[in-house]
Amino acid sequence: MTNQEQPSPYRLPRTVLPTLYDVRLRPDLGDETFSGTVTACVTVSEPVDRIVLNAKELDIASASISQDGSPAADVTGIETDVELERASLTLAAMLEPGEYELEMAFNGVLNRKLEGFYMSTFTDEGGVEQKIATTQFESTDARMAFPCWDEPDIKAEFDVELTVPAHLFADSNGPIVSETLSDSGEERTVRFGRTMKMSTYLLAFVVGPFEATAPVDVDGTPLRVVYPIGKGHLTAYALRAGEHALRFFNDYYGIPYPSDKLDLVAVPDFAFGAMENLGCVTFREAILLVDEDAATQPELLVIADVIAHELAHMWFGDLVTMGWWNGIWLNEAFATFMAAMCTDVFNPEWQRWNQFSLERSAAFDVDSLASTRPIEYEVNSPADADGMFDLLTYEKGGSVLRMLEQHLGPEQFREGIRRYLTKHQYGNTETSDLWDALEEETGEPVRSTMDAWIYQRGYPIVSVSGCDHCDKVIVKQRRFLYSEDANAPDSTVWPVPLGVRFADSDGAVHSERRLMTTDDEELESAAGATWIDVNAGANGFYRVNYAPNLLAALRDNMHQLLPIERYSLADDQWSAMLAGHSTAIEYMELALGYRDDDDLDVWTLLTSNLASLERMLIPGGVLAAMRDLLGDLYRSPLAALGWQPNAGDTPRQLELRGVMFRSLAVTARDAEARDKASQLHDAFLGGAQIEPNMLAAATAAVAMQGTDAEYQTFVSRFKDPTTPQEERRYRGLLASFPTSSQMESTLAMCLNGGVRSQDAPYLVGACLGNRLNGWQAWEFLANNWDEMLKQYPANAIVRMVGGIRSLSLPDQAAAVREFFNTHDVPTGELTLKQHLERLDVNVALRQRETARLERWLRGLGA
Repeated sequence: MTNQEQPSPYRLPRTVLPTLYDVRLRPDLGDETFSGTVTACVTVSEPVDRIVLNAKELDIASASISQDGSPAADVTGIETDVELERASLTLAAMLEPGEYELEMAFNGVLNRKLEGFYMSTFTDEGGVEQKIATTQFESTDARMAFPCWDEPDIKAEFDVELTVPAHLFADSNGPIVSETLSDSGEERTVRFGRTMKMSTYLLAFVVGPFEATAPVDVDGTPLRVVYPIGKGHLTAYALRAGEHALRFFNDYYGIPYPSDKLDLVAVPDFAFGAMENLGCVTFREAILLVDEDAATQPELLVIADVIAHELAHMWFGDLVTMGWWNGIWLNEAFATFMAAMCTDVFNPEWQRWNQFSLERSAAFDVDSLASTRPIEYEVNSPADADGMFDLLTYEKGGSVLRMLEQHLGPEQFREGIRRYLTKHQYGNTETSDLWDALEEETGEPVRSTMDAWIYQRGYPIVSVSGCDHCDKVIVKQRRFLYSEDANAPDSTVWPVPLGVRFADSDGAVHSERRLMTTDDEELESAAGATWIDVNAGANGFYRVNYAPNLLAALRDNMHQLLPIERYSLADDQWSAMLAGHSTAIEYMELALGYRDDDDLDVWTLLTSNLASLERMLIPGGVLAAMRDLLGDLYRSPLAALGWQPNAGDTPRQLELRGVMFRSLAVTARDAEARDKASQLHDAFLGGAQIEPNMLAAATAAVAMQGTDAEYQTFVSRFKDPTTPQEERRYRGLLASFPTSSQMESTLAMCLNGGVRSQDAPYLVGACLGNRLNGWQAWEFLANNWDEMLKQYPANAIVRMVGGIRSLSLPDQAAAVREFFNTHDVPTGELTLKQHLERLDVNVALRQRETARLERWLRGLGA
């Protein structure tokens, strides 16, 4: 029995279904309300005297049903069910099977919760607050804007009409087909072209003081960026990235873009990063609008990535849609995977697939917990659907798809995707439909392989044993966990697509791919290898544990490993330390062996991990010795790059210089680097042009040691920024300032309106990571929990709580657990359990490793 066939109180009956909606809305931005009507052309499949559909926080004033322009049956009652988010219309007579028109009039509130049809504000260049009405419907909030059948497999076409003040901009999914001024000239009625057949969650409306760029023709589709007034100078990069992505996907999918126009819309208040509404994609401002010359490489990459992610959805999600919310993972994982592919072509110098390894590591970190979940699981309620938007959906799902693509071969994989989209366009699918299309195209056992990865929790660690020039290389797999239960070993086995690369006795390097289907296998072809890597290309979603002699051989041949393979080696060893299979001393010794490495991703990983070890040490001589050791390590790659940017620097070199400068100043507390940071930041404030990656690093270093005067400067720059990225940078770094009073001020802004509700929970989460004042932030969170639940978007609460992952003291962990014994998060209960388990891993690491790390440092002469 499929999920759709199982009875659920949250599923609508299929006796009456829509084929076309005509939605007419009149938002009142002054009163923050809206009114409207919806006429739904419906098909009745069996006799009914009740029509059930979704509605939430709407007042349905009237309803009528007709057939061919004549009344069909009186509506004698309208009942609402708040818990199930439904409206039931009782009819005076039975409706026989056929086609009807159901018309309803309704009223609603433009809420401040960043969901449904909601209110957003911004302050224009003249200091005047401007209001915007906009939407966010995924997963189940179209029902907050108009009564509808709000389930993904109940697709229909949409006509949209908005009546708005004449001076305001209006946008929706389709192109404008007519505009009519009222007799007074004060209002304008805008009608948009009919959409393709699609799910309700993809509908969108935007009304407010916006402007739009001139359209760019992309294979016949007009592409624009829509932005709040006064910000047109920040649109060029998004237009270029959007044009590239739209052309890329037209070609990759082999199906033309399925709509008439494409607007990328920057919204001041937005709970998510972006949303793939067909033809009217909405974004947070900082993820769309940018001054390219003032942005760091990571900021530019994120914008290109998110644009590509949302445009990938136009086909995979919008044209072909999951049948029910258990399929959210495939929509989001596939868009994550495709975004990396698209961005890699947009700017090959970023080496996007190498940087993807950082995201895979984040997924590993969650999936190493006993409280992890399968990628796909049963979804019943709207809260269940909301809980799917996490690292496992996006990053693990995307990583597993990348592993499959590399195993099958990129061209064969693409042909399978084309087969899937062509067969199911305008329809709905289950996950197995994709595996079947790929299996039909390639002849490989895709469904059985992927079912194991999708429906089983966790992932394997592959252990490799053998000897130099010996006859056998043996690989074994078992589930990897940070905390294993010795009394209940996990016997899960995965079909593991191994990528194997090794050197034979003559030094020749060989590669092969194979599917490991048992828990213990021999690699016959690698017999006699002098070194072997069993995650070649680091595309596999598994970790590797090498026998000591094989690990030593790899370390001796690092020059023959790809940068992403060197990254993977360091990442796997870090996880082994967290699980207690190796020590912090061993990790330090491994890291010191990377002194001459010049790869950005390797150093991004190492500097983050070494900063975590540095945080375990209390102030004193040993901490100073640790910082001296790290300072000496970080100076080496920085000296190779040079402190000053060069005209010939690649994007990765620019970013690497910033990473090393920041680590030297912030983690190693190097006096020269900190002085340099202050000088660069002062010069920037004085109007000098500073290379953005160095400036971002310098700004972070200033915050770590910031005075009250510098704190006020940061607040001023955050309140009156020149770009969305500057606003984000200065706001986020308020969490890093060192004094208790500064922390108190930052936290206060998170509740008194000084920080937008879309941003405040993330700033509170960052405050939890403050080395000196993180516990102060926790106490503020605990004392103001109820108010935060009222003010913050529901989906952001559990992300805010993720800041507890920075804590590591036993008494703190106990207090946090006690708090959550009596306080629930609105969505993401499982994610909360994962945060708490990861906190326990931190505590165990600190208790296990601090003393011996201190002894090792003293042995170095501290």
